[in-house]
Amino acid sequence: MAKGGVVYLCVWSGDAKRARDLVGNRRPGIEIREFPHRMLRVSGFTERIRLLRGFRGRAIVFYFQSLTDFKHRQILGCIQFLHRCQETVLCDQEGRWESIGNVDILRSASGVLVSILLDVKTLIFWWCYLHLWLMRAKLVPAHIGGANPEIAYLIPNPANMGSGGGAISHIRGFLYGLKAARITCRVFSGTALAQDAFENEIIAAGSRPYFFWGAAMLSYNFVFARGVQRYLASDAPRFFYQRHFAFSIAGALLSRRLKVPLILEYNGSEAWVAKHWDPNPLRNWIRLCEDVTLRCAARIIVVSDVLREELLERGIPADRIRVNPNAVDPNYFYPGRGRELGRRQLDVEPDEVLIGFVGTFSLWHGIEILQQAIVSLLSSSPPRRLRFVLIGDGLLHGEMRSALAAYESTGEVIFTGPLPRDKVAEFLDASDILVSPHIPMPDGSRFFGSPTKLFEYMAMGKGIVASRLDQLAEVLEHDRTAWLITPGNVEELAEAILRLALDQPKREALGSAARRAAVERHCWSHNVACALGDFNLAPSRR
Repeated sequence: MAKGGVVYLCVWSGDAKRARDLVGNRRPGIEIREFPHRMLRVSGFTERIRLLRGFRGRAIVFYFQSLTDFKHRQILGCIQFLHRCQETVLCDQEGRWESIGNVDILRSASGVLVSILLDVKTLIFWWCYLHLWLMRAKLVPAHIGGANPEIAYLIPNPANMGSGGGAISHIRGFLYGLKAARITCRVFSGTALAQDAFENEIIAAGSRPYFFWGAAMLSYNFVFARGVQRYLASDAPRFFYQRHFAFSIAGALLSRRLKVPLILEYNGSEAWVAKHWDPNPLRNWIRLCEDVTLRCAARIIVVSDVLREELLERGIPADRIRVNPNAVDPNYFYPGRGRELGRRQLDVEPDEVLIGFVGTFSLWHGIEILQQAIVSLLSSSPPRRLRFVLIGDGLLHGEMRSALAAYESTGEVIFTGPLPRDKVAEFLDASDILVSPHIPMPDGSRFFGSPTKLFEYMAMGKGIVASRLDQLAEVLEHDRTAWLITPGNVEELAEAILRLALDQPKREALGSAARRAAVERHCWSHNVACALGDFNLAPSRR
C-alpha cells in the first residue's frame, strides 16, 4: 500500500477497539498501524523525536477516553512538525475528531509562543519562590486550630481523577471512614470526585492555555488556595488534610496563611515517578514542591515502612511520620455481593474457574508478567477451563489487549475497561481467584506502594495469588491468607493460578482467612483512627 494510505494510531486512553472502529469509519479502507502509548510516555526526548520522524503516512491519530480531560493538547499539536504524516488527529470515544495540519499550526503559532513564554516566566518565578520558601519554612504546630468544620480535605488537582483506580479508591474510602467516625469534613478539589460521603466544593482552574502541564499545576496552587480561603471565610478548620500531588504546595500555602496545621497523605515521591515511570523535564520543580510540603506538614501519613525510611533519609523527624497502609470497606466488598449475577453477565459457566484482576494497567502492576502467564496457561490446555476477567484501563491496557486478542475472541479473556465501583465489586465476587502480580522497582529500590486492590481482594474472601514483595508480603501470609510468588516470575504465577484453580478447598480456606484479616485489621475506620489518632479533633476556642 502506498505510504499515503497509512494511519498510525496511538490509544492514549480508552477502548482500543472503539478507537480502531472510529478511525476505520473516518478513513475507510486505510491501513491502521497501532503503536503503544508507552513508546511516547516513557522514552526520552531524543528517542521520542526519532520515533516520530519514522512515521510516514496519511495521519497520526491520538485517541483518548475524553479530550476534555486531556492536559497536553498544545504539545501534541506541535508534534505535527516532527512526524512525516500529513496531519495530526486528536479524537475520543464521544466521536470528537480534531484534525491538525501544518496550516493550523502556523495559524496558532503566535498563541503557542505566548503560552510558552508565559510558562517560562511562571517556571522562573516558582523556582525562585520555592527556594526562598525552603530557606524560611516554618511548621504550624498541631495544637493550633479553629472551630468547626474540623477537617478540610484538599485535592489540589484540576485533572479528572476518574471513578476507578487506587487513588480515587483511597480518597473515597478515607472520606467514608471520616463520615463513619462522625468527623465533620469539607472537601475541596479541582474537579468533581467520585464520592458521596461529603459535599464536593470545586475550585476551578483558570482559563489561560498552558503549554507545559507543570506550569499550569504550579499556577493552580495560588488559585486553589484563594478559592479554599474564600469558601472557608472566617471559619477555619481544625486541620487541613491533603493528598500529595506533583507540583502541589496548596496545603502548605493554606497552612501558613491561616495558621492551621497540615496533615499530608504521602503515597510516594512524585519526583521519583517523574524520573523512572513518567519522565518529566520539570522534575526539579516537582522535587522542590515536595520538599516544601514535607517541611510544612505537622504530620505525614505514609502507606509503607519503605516510605517512612525514605522520609527519614530526607531529614523528616520520625515523630512527624505515621505508617498507615491502605484499607477497605468490608461492608461494600464482601463475598456473596453479586457472584451469580456477575457470572451470568460475563457468561461464565458453573464449572469454569474465573481469575480476576483489577487495576490501572500501569508499569508496576506486573501487567506483562500476567499477560505471559495467561498465554502459558491457556495455550497448554489446562485440566480445568480457565477464564480471565481484566478490569480497568491504563498505560499498558492497549498492548495487553492486542497481545491477547486471540483469547479475547474465544471468550477466555474478558477486558471490561473501567467500571463503576459497584460493578467492580460484583465482578470480583464472580471470580474464584484474584491476582496481584506486582513487580520490583526499575532502579532496584524497594517497593513503596500499598495497593488498594489488595485489601479489596482480601475482603472479597477469594483465593489470592500475589507477589512476595515488601508490604504485600507483610499484609499477606503465604499459604494462610494468600499464595505468594517470586515477583516477576511468570512460571510461578502460572503454577500458583493453576494450583488454586484445581484445589477449591484451598482457595476457599485462603479466602476466608484473608477476609477475617481484612475485617480485623484493614478497615477504613482503622485507617482514619491511625491517621488522626492523638490529635484533638474536638472543636476548640480560638
